[in-house]
Amino acid sequence: MYWLSASADGARPRRSMLVTPAFFAATAMSPSTRMLAWTLLRPILPLFVFLSLVPGILFFSASAGWIVWRNAAVSWRVPLYLQYGDGLPPYAQVVLPSLVAHQRYDISLELQVPNIDNNLVLGNFMAGLTLSTRSNKTLMSIRKPAIVVPPHTAFYSRAPSSISVHIPLLKSYASGVSTVVADVEVGRRDHWRSLGSEQGRELSVISASLSGVVVHHGIRGLVTRFPLLAGLVSAGIFMAISSIVVGLCIVPTMFRRPAQIEDLHLELEEAKEEPTTPTESSELSDTSSQEPILTRRSKDVKLEDIPPIPVPTADPSTVPALRRRRSKLVDPVSSDSDS
Repeated sequence: MYWLSASADGARPRRSMLVTPAFFAATAMSPSTRMLAWTLLRPILPLFVFLSLVPGILFFSASAGWIVWRNAAVSWRVPLYLQYGDGLPPYAQVVLPSLVAHQRYDISLELQVPNIDNNLVLGNFMAGLTLSTRSNKTLMSIRKPAIVVPPHTAFYSRAPSSISVHIPLLKSYASGVSTVVADVEVGRRDHWRSLGSEQGRELSVISASLSGVVVHHGIRGLVTRFPLLAGLVSAGIFMAISSIVVGLCIVPTMFRRPAQIEDLHLELEEAKEEPTTPTESSELSDTSSQEPILTRRSKDVKLEDIPPIPVPTADPSTVPALRRRRSKLVDPVSSDSDS
């Protein structure tokens, strides 16, 4: 890096040089040493660049595998807390876990009811499910009938204290959104008033839950069935592709010899064979010393102001008027007689 600095006596500016570590290293080595160093470092430099990129490739490959494993759809189950005594059949509202938008699920309702006569004599009841978004947009609404059946037990065994009721609601359903709100309703809207003394009755429930089972289909089914293996395969594929791309960009530079090194080698050989004579060097120094002086003198030349030259304008009165020449009239009769 250079800059010009003017001297105090008004002489021509001298060129100063900014000394940097790179400049010092470049000037400390001769051209032959620099050529030898570049020749030795050139095959190693691409390998060093490739090795420096290996940690980044490993990091991004592991991130790709983790993203695939993390986003693989899994089955889910959420508990329901039914509300009683509001004048409606027992109901519950819950936000489902984050779903994969286009993954299919089998959604069902699981009830654990006590094994008592009041539940057994109720007969059929309805289980309703309404899926909606947070903006209260209904995605799906369905109602399915169910009944509590007494368990079959052997004569020597004791009857269980509770009965499990499995109610399938949706089969292979894809919501299309990731956040879904579920409203569940269990029972009959007439509250079984037609039974006995027409008093309202409700189904007694110990616990309730809403579950979704992943439906395996297509390539997505392989990922959902083996999420860990899919993550490892994705990481390996990403690492292989990245390594191939980096290798295709770096390997050709290891076997290519640039033309600059050959030109530098030829110049060094010519410089050794044809050394410059003292007269030529003195002429070159004289030319280089005179060149800035001529430049400074050309800059010192000051152009004088040249007065404008008046241009006389033409007077219309002195200019003779132009007369139009009349064309010769041709007599058609005479022209016919002549012909």
